[in-house]
Amino acid sequence: MTGDEVASKYDIGKIKAENVAVGDYASVTSTVRVKTEQLPMQAEALHQLQNFITLLPDYADRISRPHEIEADAKAAENALSKKTLNRGHVESLIRKMTVGVAGVAALANAVDAVQAAVTRLFA
Repeated sequence: MTGDEVASKYDIGKIKAENVAVGDYASVTSTVRVKTEQLPMQAEALHQLQNFITLLPDYADRISRPHEIEADAKAAENALSKKTLNRGHVESLIRKMTVGVAGVAALANAVDAVQAAVTRLFA
């Protein structure tokens, strides 16, 4: 294997690792296919995200870059709507939303609810 290849699982003696990328600009994507029993958790995550999106216009004047936060929220909504979820992408978008709404309690609480629902989905 060359330095830029990705393996999903290594088992080297007592050392075990999954989703390992080695090399310059290497990355690993963790995708999760939503199972039937996870559908209610996916629906809850989407519901919490839609609540967040609904609240955004009411507080747009109190946050910087409201249009970017809305775009990130809609991208997260799109990503969470799929049958196969890209965990890293979803969590990255939620982190950006969290930073963007810091200091506005209603939005911070709403994005915390999104994060909690997504955490349950990926658990």
